[in-house]
Amino acid sequence: MLRAIGIRQARIVGRRFNSSVQNEPAFKKPDPAKAKEFIEHNEAVIHHSEKTSQLWKKITYFVAFPVIALTAVNTYLVEAEHARHREHTKHLSDEEWPKDYPYQNIRRKDFFWGDGDKTLFWNPDVNRHIKDY
Repeated sequence: MLRAIGIRQARIVGRRFNSSVQNEPAFKKPDPAKAKEFIEHNEAVIHHSEKTSQLWKKITYFVAFPVIALTAVNTYLVEAEHARHREHTKHLSDEEWPKDYPYQNIRRKDFFWGDGDKTLFWNPDVNRHIKDY
């Protein structure tokens, strides 16, 4: 019985792997109507991409660059005002600075540069660390 099932399965599976002669050529002749449609579609895509790229160039030149310039001017004005304020606070004594709270400037271990208390970008005009709280 198993032999009969095996033979039958071999015939079914074997047919799947058999080659068959095709009566058609491997490559069909091109259809001129479809070729023309394909070329027209490609030309439409090219035309659309040219128009779209021109639109985005105009948006870049007339919208993005002015916005970047205005943002740069605004940032300069804000930072200039901040620099003037820092010049004023540079000359304040430690008592006139805002109070340091215990949760600020926590050091678990000393930094390996300088005196071990100041961060790498420490600026004595802006940063203060008073240890009497």
